[in-house]
Amino acid sequence: MRFPSYGQYALDVSGNMLEVYATGSWNRATTEQVVEDIQATITVFDQQPWGALLDGRRWVLTTPECQNLMAESIRHCIGAGLCRAAYVLDSGMVKRAQIERTHPHSFANTLHADYQRDYFFSYFEALKWLKSEGYSPYP
Repeated sequence: MRFPSYGQYALDVSGNMLEVYATGSWNRATTEQVVEDIQATITVFDQQPWGALLDGRRWVLTTPECQNLMAESIRHCIGAGLCRAAYVLDSGMVKRAQIERTHPHSFANTLHADYQRDYFFSYFEALKWLKSEGYSPYP
């Protein structure tokens, strides 16, 4: 776990899930570091299907270049077995709009039939959805 000087994050792997906790306003350096750490962390899934829970309730936003880096990382994660992503956000629509710009289906020539994402206001509702889809932090 690293805490860069501009924005913060924590990563945790439990069961067949990666949990990402994001806070603050991310710049390019923070985004590059989280992408690098995620790519190193997901090797534990060994190309098997896995889910992600991303808690962005205390995340502030990013720049457009960071959104592009995040979108590339999501496509990489899908190639490494990511099948479900649950985003926990507060009720404002600006964060969701930023996250929507990272959806792989919004890019030409990309189709990821096994990948689904959903949005939640409640952490526990996100966990419940992931569990119903076969992804749980409990082995």
